[in-house]
Amino acid sequence: MLDFDFDVTGTETVRQTGQAFLEKLRSDDKADPAEQGATPFPEASEITGLALRYHPGPAINFLEPCVGTGIFFSALLHHVADRQGALNIHAAHGVERDDQFAALAHDLWAPAGLEVHLQDFLRLSAPELPQATMVLSRPPATFHHQLSSDAKVRAADAAEASSGIRPTGIADLYSHFVLATHKFLAPKAVSAWVLPTKFLRHSSGRALRLYLARHVRLHRIHAYDARAFDVTRLEETIDEWSVVVFTNERPQPSDAFEFSTGGDLLDPNETTQMTYARLNPEANWLQMADLNDNGLMKSYTLEDFFFIRSGWEVPAAKFFVQPEARAWALGIQPMHLTPLLPAPETVTDKVIAADEGAYPVGENRQVVLASNKDEYTLAELDPAFLRYLDAANGDTRDAAQRSQDALWYNLHLRRPAPIVVKPATDADDGLFRFILNQSDGIAGPGWITMSPNLGFAKPWFLDNDVNWHEVIEVLEAITVPHGTTQQTFSPDALASLNATPIAEYLATFD
Repeated sequence: MLDFDFDVTGTETVRQTGQAFLEKLRSDDKADPAEQGATPFPEASEITGLALRYHPGPAINFLEPCVGTGIFFSALLHHVADRQGALNIHAAHGVERDDQFAALAHDLWAPAGLEVHLQDFLRLSAPELPQATMVLSRPPATFHHQLSSDAKVRAADAAEASSGIRPTGIADLYSHFVLATHKFLAPKAVSAWVLPTKFLRHSSGRALRLYLARHVRLHRIHAYDARAFDVTRLEETIDEWSVVVFTNERPQPSDAFEFSTGGDLLDPNETTQMTYARLNPEANWLQMADLNDNGLMKSYTLEDFFFIRSGWEVPAAKFFVQPEARAWALGIQPMHLTPLLPAPETVTDKVIAADEGAYPVGENRQVVLASNKDEYTLAELDPAFLRYLDAANGDTRDAAQRSQDALWYNLHLRRPAPIVVKPATDADDGLFRFILNQSDGIAGPGWITMSPNLGFAKPWFLDNDVNWHEVIEVLEAITVPHGTTQQTFSPDALASLNATPIAEYLATFD
């Protein structure tokens, strides 16, 4: 495909100049969290050369899901030229959603055969691109909290449709790109990805580790030294990067690959051989590279961060729990009405919204009637409530009485919990469904409630509100122990779940 009168070296020089120019054009007010600069050419060339060792045959069908200005295609052209006819590029496709970068990549590399697609890669279906025998890429490292809810869902849908693995809400965007590329891979195709090292050790990388451990055959993982790549445009700097090389074939437990750290890709500081039998998607792979370390992450459970208990069984509920409409009709004052959450079986959404009065939105709402005022004060402030209390029989009073010196109608109301839990439905991945409670409603029977304890006592949270939507996403990333098919729906079962994702999330606010 390539006419070797094409000046590869000169075009690469122009590419580097154009890359620098386009990056300067990006003003701060248009900064994109996906921007991260290009991979340096020496590293791109080493990565490409390593990937070519595992390429199935001399004819290359190239794909770059995030082509940028074409750094990896340039590196590939240099290697093909150096092999003097031993390799040939049969087809080459690059996808780029930034029109200026796509235009530059087209102008530079179309004469060498690269077809540039100005599209969002995650929206492409399998028929839109031919199967690739080589994928080289450094995907966007956009952090999960920089993605909108819709963008997360679209990305997760693309990843799951392609690989069968759905990343959780705390997965960063690069995981979705690797998984979404699987449908474009020819059998035994080689892929080399430059990714933040975070995925090797963080719970947010679990889906990607699962893919690498079960669906493809790894040949090399190399973790670069900190700041090996110059990243200047991200609001949250990524200092540590790794390269992952694998082929599209099922691994065997006896298969081994090289895991290296530090130095250069071709001259690392430390190297070890790892077998697939040792790979555990739940583990920290950087620690596993040390043969004397089992790689297990420090253990946390949900009770380290939350006060977890069953929903409130209101004493003498037939008397104290009444429809909201009846309480208003009786003339009882709002200060003595506390909303209850609807029963868990009636809640289908993942958010319980609140109206202007902080009551849960919905029909047929119920309230708890209670007060800490003595009867003399009630006679002045809320005579209607006092009349209602006077109608209580002895059994009701005895059931509600907490102690001899306490007001029998002071029920010591619980505080509303920001997170309530019900059993999972068929639509949920785990065994529990976590629901954000935005109202002042108190959870009754059938619910489990979660309120933050001192584990959430981070200085940042003293001055800022907790983003409970993010916390819910992190909770949804928690998995049950391997092999668990049934789990008791109880506070103890919930409290015992591994909470490493929560610990990692909170660590970002230290």
